[in-house]
Amino acid sequence: MIVELAGATWVLPTAALLLAMSALLILYRLLRGPSRPDRAVAIDALTLVAVAAMALAALSRAQAVLLDVAVLLALMSFIGTAAFAFLFRGEPAEQEARDAQDKGP
Repeated sequence: MIVELAGATWVLPTAALLLAMSALLILYRLLRGPSRPDRAVAIDALTLVAVAAMALAALSRAQAVLLDVAVLLALMSFIGTAAFAFLFRGEPAEQEARDAQDKGP
């Protein structure tokens, strides 16, 4: 079954352009980032842009299998976000301990 999208000649390229601009802004945050949690959030947002790009590709090419790829990428992103949450769980206390050690007696 093929579905015709209303306005597909301009909507899909516009959406792709907006996704590309979003990816560039997220890459800037990933590289500049001031802290590690900011970079982790940027990686998570970048994978969400990739999921949206896969869905957009599925629409433009009429390939439903690309939606499966998008779902798998979203699941992997969730697992990565959970891993980052465990990684940064004890960070504020460790930072305070390092600051206190640097100040000395």
